[in-house]
Amino acid sequence: MPFFGGSALRRTGKALRSWLPFFVAIPFLVLIEQEIALNPALRLEYAFQNINHIGIAVILAVSLNLVNGLTGQFSIGHAGFMAVGGYVSAVLLMRGPQEDPYRLFFVFAALAGATAAAVAGWIVGKPSLRLRGDYLAIVTLGFGEIMRVIIENTPLFGGAIGLSPIPHRADFAWIWAVAIATILIAKRLRDSTHGRAFLSVREDEVAAEAMGIDTTGYKVRAFVISAFFAGIAGALSGAF
Repeated sequence: MPFFGGSALRRTGKALRSWLPFFVAIPFLVLIEQEIALNPALRLEYAFQNINHIGIAVILAVSLNLVNGLTGQFSIGHAGFMAVGGYVSAVLLMRGPQEDPYRLFFVFAALAGATAAAVAGWIVGKPSLRLRGDYLAIVTLGFGEIMRVIIENTPLFGGAIGLSPIPHRADFAWIWAVAIATILIAKRLRDSTHGRAFLSVREDEVAAEAMGIDTTGYKVRAFVISAFFAGIAGALSGAF
């Protein structure tokens, strides 16, 4: 008689797959650290800029996966939510205190930008997520283009020139702490009751509706949560 049942092996394999990205990333981080240590001429500032960009991209990718991967909705206007979060946060930072040693105002500005992005996600998602497939993609693409036009023609956001100077509040520790927190929150959400509802919408929306799941409501929730974290990524991108 086997010591482990098939279900136990499947759970173990699933757990290992969920941590696989971390195991893959560790050797690359070690190589980067060794390269910096062995090459004094390497500009640390440039290296950390790239690493910070990777961290922001991780946040954005995880947030997009909540809609495209977990819920199975084809959204391609995610940059618009990142822009909302980034510009709202940047405007607040430029009008906030010059000194922020504990980054409290930065946290407030980032959360304000993320909340604005989430509200935009609700406004866009509530009517458009009744659509499916290519129609949803067209609506979300249109939202991203609308945001670009609004930003370029609004003096508050600096127009086509943009905003400058934005106080530098985000650094390596902040960006990667938020990136890791985003991954853990997304994993926790996926394994929750709401996450299983998202998966049921992705696998078979008609069957999910037949089982009493509010498919439109769950799609809107996924869209709003995804937009919130995209706004966080935008706030970090503008402030480092």
